[in-house]
Amino acid sequence: MALDSSETNPHNPSSSAYCFISNKDVHCIPINSFNSFSDSFLALDNTSRENDDADFTPDKMYLKNRNLLYSLNNPSLSDIELDASPIPAHAVLNGVSNSPTGNNHSNNGNHHSFNHTNTLCVPPSTSDLDFSSIIHNYTTHAIYLPNLIINLSENLSNDFLELKALLVKIFPTWTNKNNITLKQLTGGITNMLLRCTCTDTNETVLIRVYGHGTNLIIDRHREFISHLILNSIGLAPPIHSRFKNGLIYGFLSGRSLEPNELRNPNLFPLIAQQLGNWHEKLDYRLIQNGVEKLRTFSMNLKKAKKENGKENGKDKDSSSNNGTKRKSKKKKFISNIWELIEDWISIVPVNPDLISSFNSNLKNVEVTEDNLKSIINEEFAWLKENLNKSSSPVVSSHCDLLSGNVIIPDNYDLDKPFTGLPSIDENPIKFIDYEYMLPAPRAFDIANHLAEWQGFECDTSAIPTPHISNPVLVKWVKGYLGDENADIEKVGSLIEEIATFYGLPGFYWGIWAMIQSELSNIDFNYSNYGKLRLEEYWVWKGHYLKKQKAAT
Repeated sequence: MALDSSETNPHNPSSSAYCFISNKDVHCIPINSFNSFSDSFLALDNTSRENDDADFTPDKMYLKNRNLLYSLNNPSLSDIELDASPIPAHAVLNGVSNSPTGNNHSNNGNHHSFNHTNTLCVPPSTSDLDFSSIIHNYTTHAIYLPNLIINLSENLSNDFLELKALLVKIFPTWTNKNNITLKQLTGGITNMLLRCTCTDTNETVLIRVYGHGTNLIIDRHREFISHLILNSIGLAPPIHSRFKNGLIYGFLSGRSLEPNELRNPNLFPLIAQQLGNWHEKLDYRLIQNGVEKLRTFSMNLKKAKKENGKENGKDKDSSSNNGTKRKSKKKKFISNIWELIEDWISIVPVNPDLISSFNSNLKNVEVTEDNLKSIINEEFAWLKENLNKSSSPVVSSHCDLLSGNVIIPDNYDLDKPFTGLPSIDENPIKFIDYEYMLPAPRAFDIANHLAEWQGFECDTSAIPTPHISNPVLVKWVKGYLGDENADIEKVGSLIEEIATFYGLPGFYWGIWAMIQSELSNIDFNYSNYGKLRLEEYWVWKGHYLKKQKAAT
């Protein structure tokens, strides 16, 4: 493969990348290595923009608490500020095969059940390689456009001209913009999900444009790579492109469940079986490796922009008001659930509901605005120490498996009696939305899902009691193990493991909700919801301490 100057000169990098899976590994190749394809793809219509200096500035005006924005020590801050560490240009090619058409990734073909197209990004011509052969050999692939921003309000007012121009470039068979229809499924100008259909080819994809400020609490690099790897093993629809503030991915037919349907006895064994399949098939180390490669590419690009800015006499670290430089904050890239919670605690706002929750449940201490943070950190240190004693295996966890993220076919009959676990290939359950995926103990992911049986009303009586005497949880665990004849000792051991983690979801979402109370403009009482979720934690802790005392 002939390399162009962008790959050897760190001051002139490609502004986009081609990401694909080969041999269960993620590879990121700068688009400019494909010569004429780069010009063809990036030369979007005048109705779209590639903004080299974009930093999600529009997001800030939609945040309730703008001062909280730069307090967040989140991986996605790499989308806003540049890490100071130099990155060699050749690093972006780390792990790329010299013979891209020679090794197909392994998969079971399950992804073909999703509605998608295989015509992604096939260029009209290339001078030094047959790019189309790469596309056809690597079914899991996507184009990463880190500088391309879609303006939600403009697209709503101009019949989605920018999005249609982008779709035409990504899908060459979608040749006529007038034959592309876009339907808004959810959200407004701060968050949007669109169904896009090309009437010429009868193909449908989804576009998700990120909500304002969500990049500050969600690692979009990890979400993107997780989606790629999930698709490569048949557990997610294809992902076609990621731009700076959104994704284009395959349409999955079906409907989301309602909270009360999670506990339907004809359905929950199937959900359990699919979650067990996730935990068994996914390797969080492969996801982490891919995330690091994508960060390398992005940071190398940002470093080059910064250097180019200096060469052109524009110091991008300078303040427009007084010329003083704003210090770049060293990023801490979060790699597991514990680090994420620590990060959230560091920036959680001090509010009356949070203080009240701790004051009502801690004895011999008065919680105030001044000592709240230190007390939360002490509580979390105790929680982490005790939960880690369980040795629950770390897996790639969904971390947000509420009812809305569980999909069943539209015509699925919930009244049909459950007669036994099917083969995993025949399991109709699919999981969507991978924003919060992180390595975490499997017992947390299970407990987190079971806690969602309560719904947003926080009816904790709907959460199944984690005890071997509870036939509902026994049946659920056997589904997770994929063995309806599982040894009762094995079932009991896993139930005990899950029970140990029953308090963590309440702590996790309680802190999250307190942050959302300051960031989100959604008409929802996040602060009260956070207090209710924290109460789950306190109830669990009371039972846990009693059990420990009885054991001694």
